[in-house]
Amino acid sequence: MSLPIALLLGVVQGLTEFLPVSSTAHLYIVQALLGIPNDEIALSFDVVLHLGTAAALLLVFAREIRALLEEAFLWVSGRPARDPAARALILPLALGTVPGVLAGLFLLKRIEGVRTLSMLVACAYFLLSESRGKARVTPERDLSRITPADALWIGLAQAAAGLMAGFSRSGFTISTGRLRGFERAEAARFSFLLALPIILGAGAKALLDLRKAPQPAAGGAVLAAGFVASGAVGFVVVRFLLRYLKNHTLQPFAIYLGALGIVLLAVSFAR
Repeated sequence: MSLPIALLLGVVQGLTEFLPVSSTAHLYIVQALLGIPNDEIALSFDVVLHLGTAAALLLVFAREIRALLEEAFLWVSGRPARDPAARALILPLALGTVPGVLAGLFLLKRIEGVRTLSMLVACAYFLLSESRGKARVTPERDLSRITPADALWIGLAQAAAGLMAGFSRSGFTISTGRLRGFERAEAARFSFLLALPIILGAGAKALLDLRKAPQPAAGGAVLAAGFVASGAVGFVVVRFLLRYLKNHTLQPFAIYLGALGIVLLAVSFAR
């Protein structure tokens, strides 16, 4: 893999991992347009792309993650909370992670994602969540009022997105948070915090797979380029999206996914 290709794929990963447009589908499209076979993407490169996006989340949410870890330690040792808001998020984040872990362990290899159709489903789901949000008469909630049921529903959305390419993990979890009555930016914050264990887990799994792979690892410069590009772009995208969703809806992303899904469906039928 050449250095420019590594940079390009890192940028695509960083952009689409967090924007609600599906990173898997877009990486597939870019590879297809460039004529890059899937087996040419080294597992070692897959590892650094995941680590790059994980690093972006760690940087953006460094203060919150530190507070969560401190509160988890205090909780386990039976001491009172210093940060009640952080402690209140520990159980919901743990519960929300469970469906994604179980799906990845037991279902991922048994389900084939249909990119075009899942994009259209994602489009409809985003629009539904925004429509329900506009019609809601009760005040929207922040994360201080999250319940175990909320966490499980959002976790199930994350698991479904992980199983079906084109669903967009961030889009499905944010939309589910909206349907559960959360403010859009708060739903996005929970979505990103919930993503960190899954992204780190995917990177760890790819690292284990790499030990069994016959192909040589990608060169150091290629790995560094992918890591830096995915991490830097992912950092900017997360910061942007958290601000954007305070005053804007998911509708533009829904329209984009719907249009892209229709184009890809037409291309597949034409072939």
